Amino acid sequence: SISASTTNRIYGDADPVLSWKVGGLGLVNGDVLTGALATSATTASHVGSYAITQGTLAASADYRVTRFTGATLNITARPITISASTTNRIYGDADPVLKWRVGGLGLVNGDVLTGALASSATTASHVGSYAITRGTLAASSDYAVTRFTGATLNVTARPITVTADAESRAYGVAN
Repeated sequence: SISASTTNRIYGDADPVLSWKVGGLGLVNGDVLTGALATSATTASHVGSYAITQGTLAASADYRVTRFTGATLNITARPITISASTTNRIYGDADPVLKWRVGGLGLVNGDVLTGALASSATTASHVGSYAITRGTLAASSDYAVTRFTGATLNVTARPITVTADAESRAYGVAN
């Protein structure tokens, strides 16, 4: 008998070498099985469980495989981190697009985050620092966000120019 071994991998990684155990009376004389087990999982396969099948794994004519027991390749979520970037804007201006960086094992397969970061600052928010939070920024279920690091939106003073109007008066008249 041949029994496939259950194994795990992270979403986006290559499949590991699929392994097996030989039961029954076992192999003798240094004989080995040829071929390989198979699974339908690819690097783009989503989080979930995928069957491991016999594939091309075979014994020579000196052996009779009486039973094959399949197993499962479990694909787990890819761990990532998200870090917001500190940014500045001038009092009265609209908030800029809030940016972030993805760390950990990173995004794969052309995947992107959806949603946006958030801040409580509005165009009327006074000079000061406002927390940038995760807001609606999200990853698909193929990812596990293990850490979010917020940042700060700094509202700075609006530069203005004050120019005095030129006036005139006669000598001896009050200003």
